[in-house]
Amino acid sequence: MADGAVVDGAVVDPLDELDAQLARLRNVADDLRGARGRPVLEGNQIELIEDGPTLLRAYEELQKGSRSVVRVLDRPPYVTPPSTQQKLELDRLADGIEYRAIYGTEVFESEDIMGVLPELQAAGEVSRVLAQVPMKMAVGDDHTALIGLTKRAPAESNLLIRSSGLLDGLIATFEMLWALAIPMPALLANGDVPALRSPDRDILLLLAGGATDDMISRRLRISPRTTQRRVRALMEALGAQTRFQAGVQAARRRWI
Repeated sequence: MADGAVVDGAVVDPLDELDAQLARLRNVADDLRGARGRPVLEGNQIELIEDGPTLLRAYEELQKGSRSVVRVLDRPPYVTPPSTQQKLELDRLADGIEYRAIYGTEVFESEDIMGVLPELQAAGEVSRVLAQVPMKMAVGDDHTALIGLTKRAPAESNLLIRSSGLLDGLIATFEMLWALAIPMPALLANGDVPALRSPDRDILLLLAGGATDDMISRRLRISPRTTQRRVRALMEALGAQTRFQAGVQAARRRWI
């Protein structure tokens, strides 16, 4: 787990960098709305998408056009249930395409996504969890990105970005977030977390990903009182003042 990246001698917080990228993208979207049909960047490198069917087609084309890797930042809400996209990802994984996904902790509360994640994991998706995922993004190889700019209506405002300096910055930010995120716990077919070598390791995995005590209790099928007791004990053992510090210390000590 990384605390930040060093750029030109200064430590850059990847979440701050993502927020800056998101602000820039919103400005681009506003410019596109004000100049319907006129590209903001030379070569029509950015397109504005404002309806669900077009968004879904663009996401499917991005996946089908990828030859190496698909990078994803994901969290609810969804235009359609995640199960509608499951087969395409499974097919692409079978073709040898690598999928690397960072999920916001909201997914632990979403039966839709928890219902498909176990099969995607089993097929080869490499997934991690991050407490704060401020936008949705899919990047096909290093040439195309699809960005969701709102936390409300999922088809309200999206950008399709082709090869450009902006795309390069988004890919670099994804890689910083990947270093900050923690591995998604292995999931059973029903979305529950199976027992590993130690129940405490499962708690730490979820804790480091930003899960609340209620989320941990439900996923591990243990009582809220037991969860609270174990979380307190683990924080004391790690010398952590906050839950986030406990996750950082556990990762540094290779407990997770």
